[in-house]
Amino acid sequence: MPSFDVEFEVFCGTCGAGLCNQSDTRKSRTRGENQVTVEVCQNCIEKAETPLRERIEELEQLLE
Repeated sequence: MPSFDVEFEVFCGTCGAGLCNQSDTRKSRTRGENQVTVEVCQNCIEKAETPLRERIEELEQLLE
């Protein structure tokens, strides 16, 4: 079977941040085929957590 080298860049589909340092290549566990694994975008996690943190602080103040 022929072999090819492919270079590509990985970007978050939501915010567009580069995820090259958060991705890796490996052989799939079941079929032994090449695959790319990508960790969750930290920018999107932080953006989603901010309003939740603010709401938690509001609720904590109400409890006091």
